Amino acid sequence: MSEKRYQISPIELVQWAEPLFGDEESPAQGISQELVASYEAAAGFRLPASLRDYLLTCGRASLNDMLHPMHIPDKDAKPFGGHLTFSHDYIEDAMLDFRRHNETGNEEQERLWALPKERWEELLDNFLLFWRENQGCWYAGIRKQDLDQPDPPVYFNDQDTMYHWAPFANSIHSFLLSTILENLEEETGSDEIEDPAKIQEVLSQGGVDFQRLCEPYPFPGGRFCHTCLDTGTNTLYVYGEEAENRPAYLKVIKPWEED
Repeated sequence: MSEKRYQISPIELVQWAEPLFGDEESPAQGISQELVASYEAAAGFRLPASLRDYLLTCGRASLNDMLHPMHIPDKDAKPFGGHLTFSHDYIEDAMLDFRRHNETGNEEQERLWALPKERWEELLDNFLLFWRENQGCWYAGIRKQDLDQPDPPVYFNDQDTMYHWAPFANSIHSFLLSTILENLEEETGSDEIEDPAKIQEVLSQGGVDFQRLCEPYPFPGGRFCHTCLDTGTNTLYVYGEEAENRPAYLKVIKPWEED
């Protein structure tokens, strides 16, 4: 009987999926320790452990950029260009562009711009941006004051502006898991099963223990979905509990069968 692994971590998910669904049939590659350490020294802080571990293990995986691209560290902590960047850097860049064209911002912007940049956090949180929507409609970020937490919550700019932010995920782990699963579902076109009887039938046929599948992940936000990886058949079962305006569902992700 093949091994069943329940509630696999984002790192385990990428290590399994990258050789099967990535651009090349190779293990997920990480960003070097030297690059991460160089970034942290230049930026003046240490990345949260959950993000740091993911970068070191899976930072170069093609799955990261399959749908919504990830930002990676620059050795000198330079912003922009797909690198880790703070939201205040984007605001400053826009402000300078306004000034070059002799334009003014709205009242909120002008109130912020009237202060030196080092005082902007008195009026507006600063977010380390580490992922973005593929057309730049939203950015995912970690509040600067939360960077000393091992697995802090994640926010996003919910109004397509760097001035307004809303909760996105309860932890980096839950954000990574949902993002990589979304990338995989987009790549594989996996169907969503909502019929309760059919869900139980599929799980029974696959030898999946439903009670174990329903156990939560051990991180904040760990009840939003549940996983079971069958290593023998390379099949991933993703179960979502019933939630407001959404029934319980099951998705089955596996490689395409060759003719």
